[in-house]
Amino acid sequence: MSGPDRRSILLGGAALATPAPGFGRAGETERLNAFFETVFQRRVSRSPSLQARLGVGGPPSAWDDVGDARAAEDAALVRDDLERLARFDRDRLTPEARLSADVFAHDAHDHLLRFDWRRHHYPVCQMRGPQRSIPQGLINNHPIASRADAQAYVARLHAAGPHLDQIIAGLAQREAMGIKPPDFTYPLVIANCENLLRGAPFGGDGDSPILADFRQKVAAAGLAGADGLLREARAGLNEGLAPGFRRLIHWLETAAARGSHRSGAGALPDGQAYYAAMLRSHTTLPVDAAQVHERGLSEVARIHAEMARLQARIGLSGDLPAFFAHLRSDPEFHYPATDAGRAAYLADAAAVIREVSGRLDELTSLRPAGEMVIRRVEPWLEASAGIAGYFAGSPDGQRPGILYYNLRDMGNLPRFELQALAYHEGVPGHHLEKAVTQQLTDLPRFRRHGGYTAYSEGWALYAEQLPHEIGLYQDPLQDFGRLSSELMRAGRLVVDTGLHAFGWSEARALDWLERNTPNSRADNLQAVRRYLVTPGQATAYAVGRLKILELRGRAQSRLGDRDRLPAFNDAVLAGGPLPLPLLEQVVEAWIARS
Repeated sequence: MSGPDRRSILLGGAALATPAPGFGRAGETERLNAFFETVFQRRVSRSPSLQARLGVGGPPSAWDDVGDARAAEDAALVRDDLERLARFDRDRLTPEARLSADVFAHDAHDHLLRFDWRRHHYPVCQMRGPQRSIPQGLINNHPIASRADAQAYVARLHAAGPHLDQIIAGLAQREAMGIKPPDFTYPLVIANCENLLRGAPFGGDGDSPILADFRQKVAAAGLAGADGLLREARAGLNEGLAPGFRRLIHWLETAAARGSHRSGAGALPDGQAYYAAMLRSHTTLPVDAAQVHERGLSEVARIHAEMARLQARIGLSGDLPAFFAHLRSDPEFHYPATDAGRAAYLADAAAVIREVSGRLDELTSLRPAGEMVIRRVEPWLEASAGIAGYFAGSPDGQRPGILYYNLRDMGNLPRFELQALAYHEGVPGHHLEKAVTQQLTDLPRFRRHGGYTAYSEGWALYAEQLPHEIGLYQDPLQDFGRLSSELMRAGRLVVDTGLHAFGWSEARALDWLERNTPNSRADNLQAVRRYLVTPGQATAYAVGRLKILELRGRAQSRLGDRDRLPAFNDAVLAGGPLPLPLLEQVVEAWIARS
């Protein structure tokens, strides 16, 4: 392991966790926070990618160790952390410290749960893998301000080869156990890998994506000896990164030839137990597939009824399926698939975010300190990337948050969903939540830099409706888009459980979405294939939103006129990301104080 050896880590932690006679509440809390910081620093020291994301210690020169031995070592450290945590006296902790202890324990148990099922996870598929993490890690998270930064970048190009070999070894382990992703993933991943190897220094027009990034950053920094640095970068690409990706491409091509037509967690060894574990992990709640499926069906029925009422206001006749078909096919509801149309979409999205940002005090007293920029997904990633995504900025504000839109197929970005999508990914959704969390400097760092899909995506989905409450969905079609977005997430409860727990085929899931949502066929196909490679994750959005709405309803019932929307939203955001049961505790405490 890098950094201090494991024995010194554990001895240091044991010393921190040994109670001192007569320590009061403040003393015990202080020692607990020191323990949290020690563990967090250990985590950072063991993860170059986390160092880069946090912008600490200068850009790294390596990639994360993803080998099985490192995973086992990490799990052993986490088990020891739980033992050390148990030595603290909860009765002598402040309420906030007790909450932090509960968050820490949740994270540790979830880490061990995922360790137990680690080989069921697909580390390379269209949604994730080195074909994304390597270029995005370099382009988004590796600044170059000095010669040392540039040389660290070059070192990472050389180190990409061994890193990719580790990933290939993990794929071979999984295949030997009968665990392979569905066959549709292979051509998508291979195409992404090949896109990275087009352009200089590999041949073809222009620079390859990574060399272009390196060239631009070195030029912007005005570094002396730029030509020499570019030669070093070309060598790193030719000697490290490219051979590694070619080995990965070869492995994927041979694996694809061996066939893997199965899909859904139920087709994997112990697949039902795995899916049940992933549902609990992603939602942070003790739910089961049947509960989630039935709640999804009831939510879909509710949203359909609201849509039908809104359809009458819009003035379009016909049943909902016919209305959905009309929305998909009529060019009126889509931006042109031209450079001008794409530019107009980005400009309109930016205007939506500016408008709601100007009225944020009606929703919350909290403000994002960091900037956010809007970008188009890079051409080399478009074929497999989602419709939109947010990447948090650095805690020091030097790197802005980035909202990416995938403009490859404008049919996937209908006009009527523009507002809801901008609110979800930007403000008051992900950008607000992530930026505010980074500003909570009184929280232990493991909480500021942690995260839970059910909390963050639940907040972002809930955030789509907040502008409606202050009158920002003035166009009935945009309001329909809000419901359409909500419907998509409710449909995930049905389709994800159908695919993984109830034996649905890809075709059946696609047919259900075609009949019950206005999304395009291409969008629905991409969605189903996303659910297939990340069991349970897609259910967390609606589950999180429903929990936040449940808590808000509870606050309104008990506080009456004393409940104010900004105050409730502050209570949800001000504790940072939390597992949903702990968020419930926080809101209950806020209600009791109000």
